[in-house]
Order: sequence, then C-alpha cells, then structure tokens
Amino acid sequence: MTRYLKHARLLTGALALIVGLTLVAPPALAAEAAAVAGPRPIAAAATALVEAMPVASLAQAAQAPPATAPAETGDKPFLKTGKGALALALLAGSVGYTIYSFSNDRVKSPAK
Repeated sequence: MTRYLKHARLLTGALALIVGLTLVAPPALAAEAAAVAGPRPIAAAATALVEAMPVASLAQAAQAPPATAPAETGDKPFLKTGKGALALALLAGSVGYTIYSFSNDRVKSPAK
C-alpha cells in the first residue's frame, strides 16, 4: 500500500505543477505582449484600419446593397414545414411516453 501511495503523491505533485504552469503562463505572456504593443483603444485601431484601406474598396462597400438572408422555407411558419411537423410529432410522442411510463411504473415506493 505504501508503494502505491508514493507514486500517487508523485503524480499529484506533477499534476499540480502542470496545472499551475498552464494557468500562470498565458496571463504572463499576455502581459508581456500588452507591454510591448502598448494599450490601443478599439476606436483608434478601427480608425487606423479604415485609413489604411484603399479608397476604391471603401466606395464599393458604400455602394453595395445590403445583404438579405434568403428565405429557405418561403413564408411558411416553422411548424407547417416538414421539419417542424416532425419535431412536433417527436415532442408529442416523447411527452406521451413519459406520461405512460410514469403512470405504469412497476416500482412502488412509499415516497411516491
């Protein structure tokens, strides 16, 4: 028993070391990266990105019509589609089976 306990303590120490390094290393690396790059607000970064873009691509983006999502099922409500009817049938079947199973339960306990 003592021999196995020695290995368990060794593995526990190794696991604690690995978890500790995993939790400490990313914040330390992030702090170093932030110190090197310096803090930049999101608005300043977005402005710099827009200023770096060519004028032609900005004009095309402004003239593009807004994208609309294509209607996959037309104007039909979800429950009137095939997938909706199948989902409704499965739901009704599962609720029915649950009620049946609950009322025909073979286990009789005093708590019930």
